[in-house]
Amino acid sequence: MTDVLILHATLPGEIAAGAAAALLAQLPYGRRLELERRDAAACLASLAGIALVLAGAGRLRGRPVDVAQLRFPQGGKPSLAGGPSFSVSHSGRRVAVALCADAEVGLDFEEVPAGNDARGPAARALGQWTATEAALKSVGAGLRAAREVRLSKDRSLAMLAGAVIHLRPVELAEGCVACLATPVVVAQVTLEEVTVRWPPPVPRAAG
Repeated sequence: MTDVLILHATLPGEIAAGAAAALLAQLPYGRRLELERRDAAACLASLAGIALVLAGAGRLRGRPVDVAQLRFPQGGKPSLAGGPSFSVSHSGRRVAVALCADAEVGLDFEEVPAGNDARGPAARALGQWTATEAALKSVGAGLRAAREVRLSKDRSLAMLAGAVIHLRPVELAEGCVACLATPVVVAQVTLEEVTVRWPPPVPRAAG
């Protein structure tokens, strides 16, 4: 069994653009180019997720974490040198990150469209999708493998390429459907709503 920390926050507005740009400048070149190609809102959401990763990892390690420890392999699962494992998800209004010190983790959430019952057909369909995407994220698989995911009837387990993945619904926020995926049973989930706090820029060496 393992423990998981989930931090979630309302996405910051334009006032955060300067701080976000400072974080963007510190990312590996390839990841920076990828984010710069996105529209401003999507770029800000991704950077807010990275800020939450650094904050959560700092809490688990008990010390600040340098953005330079982040790894973004081409076509692979993002990671942090020395751990913990993490998974980021965001919508148009909210961002969330799950972190685990001793097991891989996947997190996905979606917002139920306005005017739909939180327990109605739309929410049930989103529950199916978030379970599928969380399972994919937990093993670092892309969306192309979505059809290969097999969910148990009660959506407590997923099967993918012979691997058994444990699923757990998460009460993230009102109007959200969320799912956590791990290769082992989770003993405890700590869920906390926070404010995105941007890490200070790392001073560059002279010369």
